[in-house]
Amino acid sequence: MDLQVLKTRARLATARKPPVLRAACVAAAVALATSAFVACAGSNGDAVPSEVFDAAPLDSRSPSMPFDSGVTPDPLEAGVDARADAPSGDAGGDAGSSAVVRINEVYADNDGLGDGAEYVELVAPPGTPVDDLKLRLVYADGTPKYEVAVGSAGEKVSASGLWVVGGNQVFKVAARDKVDTVVSINNWGLDGTRGVVQLLRGPQRTLIDVVGYDRDPDAGALAPIASPPTQTSEGAPAVAPTTARKAFGRKAAAVDTNVNRVDFCAMDPTPGYPQGPCL
Repeated sequence: MDLQVLKTRARLATARKPPVLRAACVAAAVALATSAFVACAGSNGDAVPSEVFDAAPLDSRSPSMPFDSGVTPDPLEAGVDARADAPSGDAGGDAGSSAVVRINEVYADNDGLGDGAEYVELVAPPGTPVDDLKLRLVYADGTPKYEVAVGSAGEKVSASGLWVVGGNQVFKVAARDKVDTVVSINNWGLDGTRGVVQLLRGPQRTLIDVVGYDRDPDAGALAPIASPPTQTSEGAPAVAPTTARKAFGRKAAAVDTNVNRVDFCAMDPTPGYPQGPCL
């Protein structure tokens, strides 16, 4: 009986088996048939075939997976599938951008030290660019008083994760200070009683964060500003301390609730350094 007949019978015998099992049976039968044919040919004087093909190895994948056809996928189709499975380009789009910067600590002078001692501290991941940011300082009457650049071209947040913008006399209010951007006294100053600090980004002046504050714990937010961005607080304004030489800042390790009065508390001023506890 020749090799072709044996292969044909092996295929017929396994035709009704599941695909993966059927493939395994065919492979085994072909291997046995090939061995038998070679053995018989060697024993009856016939010439042994010059080329003998090995049976295909059994696919080890689970039965639920399709049997490998051995067909090379079309490169164009493979590229389409890869793009369909790839994560969206929007995921994490703000990582490393100034959109993640927040206002972290503010000192509005209440002790007669002057505008030069005042500062605004920002917090952001190290390496975050600050050269497209501005601080807008709004007074109690709702008038935007100053708008200053947070940093110069190419500047980024240092390893501390903090960035401070302030006057040239911040040392008067803090035992130690680190001011990254020093602003001239002619272009700087916060309302010591009631006001707003807005953090803006880019030429369109997109509002990134806003903190309203008031010494009166029962006060509501200022009325919307006449020129955009108009928002003056996140929820109720933070309570500005009445005690001399005290700042107000975000509660350490607390979740941002987007309500200034909840997120901020009075504390010792620590511009450019880790914050202390609420007082």
